[in-house]
Amino acid sequence: MRSILNALQDGRLFELPDNGKPRSLTFLARILDANPEIEVGTDAIEEIQQREEECNTGIGLGVAVPHVRAKREEGELFCAIGWSAQGIDYGATDGQHVHLVFMYYIPGAQKNVYLKEISSLFKAVRKSGGMDSIAHAPDLNTVRNLLLDWIGQSSGNTGPEAVARMIKLDLKQGPAPSPIAEIPVCAPAPQPLAPAAPAPVPPGAAMASVIVFSVLVAPPSTALVLSHDPAWGTALEKEPDLAARLASGQPFTAAGRQVHVTGSAHYAGGRMQHYCVAVLAAG
Repeated sequence: MRSILNALQDGRLFELPDNGKPRSLTFLARILDANPEIEVGTDAIEEIQQREEECNTGIGLGVAVPHVRAKREEGELFCAIGWSAQGIDYGATDGQHVHLVFMYYIPGAQKNVYLKEISSLFKAVRKSGGMDSIAHAPDLNTVRNLLLDWIGQSSGNTGPEAVARMIKLDLKQGPAPSPIAEIPVCAPAPQPLAPAAPAPVPPGAAMASVIVFSVLVAPPSTALVLSHDPAWGTALEKEPDLAARLASGQPFTAAGRQVHVTGSAHYAGGRMQHYCVAVLAAG
């Protein structure tokens, strides 16, 4: 379950905006779109929408694994994780609400690695007794620790010392493909996704690879960045035409990061608040 551990190390565990499937998937797809390794021209949101129209990716036990298949063979398996305490009415075959969404970007050479990881994840959920502890977790940090426990049990390492060792591993090379248990991966789901609505900023501190932040813009063009990384926020505020670039809704590079607007809200007096995700720019 290396890509899941990578996601936890890099801060790609988020509390989802609400318990709605369309908004939750759109939010995580923005994270995939911001991955510097994804092919230029790939629209993760569109691909996720099309796949969900054809095939429900809820695999049961409160877990969903939506994914984007890369057009190229090379590259690393990439994962972003969303947690919903309330649970999402996902339309899974077992009827259970989904509390964990693991969204993947899968290069061609990583297909077997992906399938092995999903098999291990499914087994870990069963072995832990189900999703109850995740569903009733008080915060993201608790969810993170529970996921680390699952990873430790899956790899045969248990206890806090083993988990600490895992966090320090160099995980850039994926595990070798191996036989996997057959598990359900999808079921027909004809309902399409609705367009994304403005999403609140998920809680969380500044992260090495991903920053979730918001920008308050007041007329004529004053932009105030609200970020847990004050130094980067100050640098972003100095970017020229920041308000106009945010208003366009298109991804752009600023202060060394790729910025993606996930939603916007209008307030009195012409004020706007933009909800954003930023990742380290490729280079």
